[in-house]
Amino acid sequence: MKGEVSRSSLHTPDNSLPRSEILRGRRNFDRLFEKSIVLNSESLQFRFRLYKNPAEGCALGFIVPKKKIKSAVKRNRLKRLMRESYRMNQHLLKDSISEKEIGFHGALMAGNDNLSYNEINKQVIELLQKTSVYLARVSSSKTDEPPSSPDYEN
Repeated sequence: MKGEVSRSSLHTPDNSLPRSEILRGRRNFDRLFEKSIVLNSESLQFRFRLYKNPAEGCALGFIVPKKKIKSAVKRNRLKRLMRESYRMNQHLLKDSISEKEIGFHGALMAGNDNLSYNEINKQVIELLQKTSVYLARVSSSKTDEPPSSPDYEN
């Protein structure tokens, strides 16, 4: 094929989000909620936990509580938008995690159903940047115990 450019010749970053990088399973969510660091934006909340073992990997969950948003259609739409926003901006977080050689589990939670993609994207970028700053401050020897800081809730 004359005019086609092979995918390998393009130098674009890989923005895929495979299923293996999505946090699944009750045990993983229980561990995350048991001991996590919480960051808030206007309508989103980001909980994350660091692990000393890099084999834990980097996985993120997307949560929209049924108590706050009754309609399944709206819940699924918000999860789709949060996944897409994270997929496009995951480099903000993954660079910091790969430098530290740590495991990372997190969850994005929506609290409002009147959000557009642009609003979600702005808030996700803000939360990922805050997390990246936090990861830059934390030493790799204290990954299971988060440092106390007035900027972050436990």
